Amino acid sequence: MKNSKTTTLLAAFSANDLFHFRKYLLSPYFNENKDLLRLFDLLVQEVIPATGSIREKEELWQALFHKTPYLDQTLRRLMSELTNHALTFTACHSFLANPLEEGSAKLGFLLDPGLTKHFEGVLRQVNLALEKQPAHSPSAYYQMFLIERARHLQLETAGKPDTLKFLGRADFYLDSFYFSQKLKNLSEGLGYQKTRALDVEIGAIPGLLEYLPSSPYGETPLIKAYLLVVAMLQRPDDEAAFHSLKSLLEESANRFDKNELYNLFIHLLNYCIDTKINRGRTEYFDELFALYQLALETKILLPDGVLDPFHYKNIITVGLRVNALEWTERFIREYTPQLSDSSQANAFTYNLAKVYFQQERYEKVIEQLREVEYQDIVYALGAKLMLLKTYFELKEFLPLDSLSDSFRVFLQRNKLLSREEKQKYLNVLRFVKKLSHINPGDRKQLEKIRMQVENCQALADKPWILDKLRELTY
Repeated sequence: MKNSKTTTLLAAFSANDLFHFRKYLLSPYFNENKDLLRLFDLLVQEVIPATGSIREKEELWQALFHKTPYLDQTLRRLMSELTNHALTFTACHSFLANPLEEGSAKLGFLLDPGLTKHFEGVLRQVNLALEKQPAHSPSAYYQMFLIERARHLQLETAGKPDTLKFLGRADFYLDSFYFSQKLKNLSEGLGYQKTRALDVEIGAIPGLLEYLPSSPYGETPLIKAYLLVVAMLQRPDDEAAFHSLKSLLEESANRFDKNELYNLFIHLLNYCIDTKINRGRTEYFDELFALYQLALETKILLPDGVLDPFHYKNIITVGLRVNALEWTERFIREYTPQLSDSSQANAFTYNLAKVYFQQERYEKVIEQLREVEYQDIVYALGAKLMLLKTYFELKEFLPLDSLSDSFRVFLQRNKLLSREEKQKYLNVLRFVKKLSHINPGDRKQLEKIRMQVENCQALADKPWILDKLRELTY
């Protein structure tokens, strides 16, 4: 029941979406079947939530129609009808949320000479919307084409003198739509070829990349930005395009549609990580850190006020890597509440402990981690490993041995981890035990362990173990 097309679609709706969809179902213009409203309410209250009491189709039918004999075909039809209405609602909601799309549709209807005042009133609304929100996206260019085309047709229909100014502007926006979408497709195709080794058949029109930079379209922000993305991907060793795109986003972030801004930012991130850092250019950690700072300042990563856990973890990792410890601690305190509610508490304690560990405030690490049980397996493993390292740094060998034993049992009993993943941590326990019992002056034995560590392929946090070996050696 929970995995039906209807319930999975409604489960993807936000609370605000569900509220407005219910209003949609109440409107006789859209829906005249009162059973659909009752079905919707039952699904939202009794099926989709984890605490819902209805599990089977027959139970749902009984709640809807009481003593009427169960008719599977009728229930299927109702569910299908509700699904179609939900999809229609998403289309209406998207349309009404886009002032340009709504405005161009209205202007297209108001071409009659007798409706000139209505036409001009809608046009004023469109211009006000343009002042309030960025209009640099392929879809916005296309809507501007429709708007300027409507202005041309309105003059033509009314028999007024026309200098063809609006027709020329319509043509400019039509080309801007095509060129920007073409460059966006090409950028995505080149990106997939680099990161996923996929053969994507998206080619540039011969001469287009040479023509656009010096053409009237070359200064259009989105076209300029995607030209730089293509240059980054086609000529990764030429770093000028990366710096130019970064500067463009720094200077003009508020001119881009938020989705386009996010896409451009991801291209910059991928360039830093895949093209530079993963190939040994570790100085690009500083560039990556600066990018994340820019993204937080301009809210690129917070389009709906929620921060993706992937970016949250990466920002902390990069902040610690460049040793921006105070900044990273402030980030954790300020932005952890922007995560989904379910992950906030564990994320806060674990990542604050990471900062304390790098600050060598080991007693604070123990305070953060000792009494916390993490449900997320990644946090659980990370916390146990960090606590193990902390006891080693403090030379607290009795709690270290106790934790090692409990950690080993945890790994052996856990059914979510693969054998390879378990071995990475079992090897850490093995080497930490050796280092905690070795004589620091025994260079021969230390060198033997170092060779074993170097040759060990399945080993979590190998750099830290090698670092401890160097400290014991010297």
